[in-house]
Amino acid sequence: MTGRTADAEAWIRYRRTARQDGLVRALTLLCESVDGGPPRGPGGHVVVPAGVAGAETGDVVTTMTVEDGAVVALRSRAEPPSGPTPWAAWALGVTCLRFGLSERLLDAVLAHLGGRTVGDAKLLHQQMVKGGVAEAVIEQLEIETMLAGATPGDLDDDILAGLNAQITETDRMLLRLLGAVSFLADGPGQVARVSELIADVHFGSARAGEHGGAA
Repeated sequence: MTGRTADAEAWIRYRRTARQDGLVRALTLLCESVDGGPPRGPGGHVVVPAGVAGAETGDVVTTMTVEDGAVVALRSRAEPPSGPTPWAAWALGVTCLRFGLSERLLDAVLAHLGGRTVGDAKLLHQQMVKGGVAEAVIEQLEIETMLAGATPGDLDDDILAGLNAQITETDRMLLRLLGAVSFLADGPGQVARVSELIADVHFGSARAGEHGGAA
């Protein structure tokens, strides 16, 4: 395994952990792996697992419970660091993590639809439902292609922001397929909403090149 391949594999683990173990486990791994901890977004906010929130200096904006634990949104009171920030590593890690959560959401949708029937036919086999699933899968394949083999710095801020927007839209497609189940406080819909919040904190109001001093 070459050095670059090993580096790329390190970023795949965030995606894999998110898909297999959930948001809190993957976000904890990311927070602990990125040098200096999670950088703040342009507005001074950060979303971290409740278990590592004590290491962050800031006011708690909200606490959200998801399938595998709790996360908190903080607005930091600290001054931004004067030196380089680990933005490139964090931005790629967040994108890989969110993609893994999107894959986990697709798994939940397929399991849910596969267990429901309308008349004698499975709901998953209905044409409109199949079309909705296929559209989401195509979006995920496009995202996967862009992230394949990527290491920090390979994808610029505009590309990463676009990928996060695409993940958000894909998740919204999948939530529509879940129907009422997506509104459950401890279900996959809540995870998707927290995932979207994480993207908004770091990518929503940011412009390319802005993160180096604001994160």
